[in-house]
Amino acid sequence: MNLFLVAFRNLTRRKVRTTITVFSIGVAIAVLFTVLSFNRGYEQSLRNQIQRMGIHLMVIPIGCPYEAASLILKGGQIDNYLPASAADAVRSMEAVEIAAPVLMHGIVKPEEGRTDIYLGVDEEIIKLKNWWKINGDFLKGENDIVLGYDVSLIELSNVGDQIYLPEFDHTFDVVGILEQTGTEDDGFFFIKLETAQGLFSKESLLTSIQIRLKDPGMAAAIAKKLEELPQVEVITMSELLGTMLSLVGSVQTIVLSIVIVVVAIVSFGVLNTILMSVFERLKELGIMMATGAGRIHIFVLVWLESLILSIIGGIAGLLIALVAGRIIEKLLNRILPLAPATGIVNFQASTFVYCLIIALIIGTVAGIYPAILAAQQKPVKVLRSA
Repeated sequence: MNLFLVAFRNLTRRKVRTTITVFSIGVAIAVLFTVLSFNRGYEQSLRNQIQRMGIHLMVIPIGCPYEAASLILKGGQIDNYLPASAADAVRSMEAVEIAAPVLMHGIVKPEEGRTDIYLGVDEEIIKLKNWWKINGDFLKGENDIVLGYDVSLIELSNVGDQIYLPEFDHTFDVVGILEQTGTEDDGFFFIKLETAQGLFSKESLLTSIQIRLKDPGMAAAIAKKLEELPQVEVITMSELLGTMLSLVGSVQTIVLSIVIVVVAIVSFGVLNTILMSVFERLKELGIMMATGAGRIHIFVLVWLESLILSIIGGIAGLLIALVAGRIIEKLLNRILPLAPATGIVNFQASTFVYCLIIALIIGTVAGIYPAILAAQQKPVKVLRSA
């Protein structure tokens, strides 16, 4: 007697119930797989993103340094500002290779449901981000503007077009469009620093100074020297990365805990399905035992049903993850703070294996009690009560 085939046929008797159970397992495994893949790629993506910024240190206004730095890198608003003279003081340090002053200002557009982030910069930003590729020219005149890649798509603008700011009654000439970088730079409007300071009434003020050192290994020592400047705080990118990962890690733990709870609930669903199947087939199981089937055969038969359900559900879940993984990733990006702009779900074979093992564990654990219950039935008693 092929117990595997018998177990499979038993499951097909109640197609709707079996399908719902398989689907619930599949969804749980799909979310688990995506979360695990997301976690694997998240840290590396953050590291790569910060590395691509080409920044070793950041000088920011005194306050909450890590929060301010995170907001600046992500396009958020801060309350305090630096004096423009701080940029000259930073440039005067021999160990500093590039010091790029930045003034950031956001214009809220509630009717369009978005906030436009304008960055006032000077020519140092090009030296700092020397991997940039710009279609057109960089900022020369006071009315020039360079659009990030995403901004150009939203604004439907090309080189030679104009952008009008009704809030300030000011018109900019689009002189360049930044090719896609995969960082927050794609979502910024870049204008000359002096223009931004005048337009946004922030004369002689800066949001931050982004620094590249001649020797990155001197970051800690130079940071201590920079902290001697009045009303400033300095952070290194490695410190910022650690803080960002710590914040993100706490949220990821919550998300993963929710997934584990869902997997546990699904396990009870499998247990319920197999129990119902056992109760419905007590007479059949009694006949099998009366005609020579041993208790071990009944145990294995019922246990196999649970395993088959879980394996099929696990495979279905992995297929769902492959098809809908990017959709789930977008949902996670909305939940997690400081999420990188690029896709980071990292599909690895080890994660496939791990999720299949989880599916097997679900089937193994959920099937033990129904299998024991079925194997303990007494043929005579069952046949009499049937």
